[in-house]
Amino acid sequence: MRASFPISAAVLLATWILASSGSPRLHASSLPNPSEVIPGGETLVYEVRWDPPAWLFFIPTISAGELTLKFEEREDDRGRRLFRITADAVSAGILPRLTGITVKDHFESLVAAEGFCSNRFTKITREGRRHRDVVLTFDQESHRGRYLAYDAGQTPPRELKNEELEDLPPCVQDFLSAIYRTRLRGLQVGENYPLHVSDNGVVKEVDIRAVRSERVEALAGTWSTTRIDTVSVGGLFKGGGRFVLWFSDDRARVPVKYEAQVKFGKLFGTIKHMEGAAAKAVDRPAAKAKPPAGKPPP
Repeated sequence: MRASFPISAAVLLATWILASSGSPRLHASSLPNPSEVIPGGETLVYEVRWDPPAWLFFIPTISAGELTLKFEEREDDRGRRLFRITADAVSAGILPRLTGITVKDHFESLVAAEGFCSNRFTKITREGRRHRDVVLTFDQESHRGRYLAYDAGQTPPRELKNEELEDLPPCVQDFLSAIYRTRLRGLQVGENYPLHVSDNGVVKEVDIRAVRSERVEALAGTWSTTRIDTVSVGGLFKGGGRFVLWFSDDRARVPVKYEAQVKFGKLFGTIKHMEGAAAKAVDRPAAKAKPPAGKPPP
C-alpha cells in the first residue's frame, strides 16, 4: 500500500505562515531593510528526514530528501525592486523507495521590496503521478487576487480552478514570503504577533510565537536559536498539522531547522550547507585534514 508523504508541505518550510495587518507602508516601517539582513544570492540547503508516527515505532527516522532555499533581488518589468524567493524539494534516500513516490517540487515567490508583500506565488508539484501547477496573484492595493490550478499530468494541462479572490487582508503573504517576513521580524522570546497566509486560494490567520531559546545541532554546525511556533485553527496544512521554525540568534536570523507535522508522522529539515549567508554557527564542524600525497587516509 502506497502512502503520500508531501515533502513540499514541510518547507514549507510551508509550509513555513503569514503577514500582519495594516498598510504596506506601515508594514515596511516595522521591518529592517531586507538587503541588510539577507544577502542577495543567499542559498540554504537542508537535509530532510521523516519521523514515523508512534504506531510505526519499529521504523526509525529515515532520510527523505533535500530542500534548497534561494533569495535574490531583482526588478519587475516596470523597474521596481522586488525579491525572488525559491524553494526546491527533491526526494532521496529510503523514504521514496518505501512509498514508491518520488517528489520534485518547485516554488517561487515574488515579493515587493516596499512593504515586503507577496505579488505572485507559483507552485509546481511533481509527486508520483500527481502533477499540479498553481499560480496565486495578489493585488495588494485592491485586496483582490486570482487563484489558478492545473492538472499538468494531462496534455494540454487541464484547468482545475480559476477563482477570483476578494477582500484579502492587507499585505497577505504566501508561505515562502511569510517565512522570510517572520525572519525579518526578529521576534524575541515571549513575543508573538498575528499573520495571514494564502495557500490554494484560502487565507488563514496564524499566531506566530517565539517560545524559547534552543541550541540546534546540524551538519553545518551548532547554532544558538529562537524557536518559533505557529498556532492556527485547523492547522497550517490540508488536514491539519503544525509548523515550527528555529532562527539563528544573530542579525541574519537564518532558519537553521524546521519541523512540519503531516498526515503520517512529521518531516523535519536541518541546514547542511550555506552560500552567501551572513549567520555564524556557534560551533562549525572541523574540516578533515588531507593526508600527505602517497599516503592513504587513516
